[in-house]
Amino acid sequence: MRLIFDLDGTLIDSAPDLNAAANRMLAEMFDAPPVPLETFATFIGNGIPKQVERSLRHAGVEVSPQVFEEAVATFKKHYAAAPAEKTIVFEGVREALVALKERGARMAVCTNKSEDLAWLALKGLGMDHFFDALVGGETLPVKKPDPEPLHECARRLGGEDAIFYVGDSETDEKASHAAGYPLLLYTAGYRKKPVEEFEAAGTFDHFSELPGLIDGLGAD
Repeated sequence: MRLIFDLDGTLIDSAPDLNAAANRMLAEMFDAPPVPLETFATFIGNGIPKQVERSLRHAGVEVSPQVFEEAVATFKKHYAAAPAEKTIVFEGVREALVALKERGARMAVCTNKSEDLAWLALKGLGMDHFFDALVGGETLPVKKPDPEPLHECARRLGGEDAIFYVGDSETDEKASHAAGYPLLLYTAGYRKKPVEEFEAAGTFDHFSELPGLIDGLGAD
């Protein structure tokens, strides 16, 4: 069995550390006020450049392409310095990953966060050992919802056995459908539309339910 997981909003609530990095960037470069956490959480899902773009728009700051790239680099600098300080691992995640690993599941992470920053966060949380592969938002020329990052995860995991994608958002839904991998929707993440409007093979509210959900779908 092969499992690919989204990261932010699925395995971890990284919004507080991402928000802190964005606010440090805004203050350092533009002397701009911070973005409230509840607002910033709606910015997550399409990678750090999009988070920077939305943060600047919220602050009413217009910049040139060159300054925008500097803002992205400054955001990444601050996030890399503290990628796991305020981040929370969702309840039941570690236990579910242990159980799935014991069953022989090969697991990967597919995120729109850059690969190096994603590994930093996982290592900081003591979770990197669960995963055999990771594809980030800058690993390939495209990112989710394009299906290619999911296909690259599958290639890196190897094998021809059943594969599922575990995610929490509209971006994950689009990516899973484009890739042809069944979506298992974590309902407590960063989604914006109602659970009932998602096309998913299964849904779960707590990670303790995930191994049983996979069993019920007949995965080996």
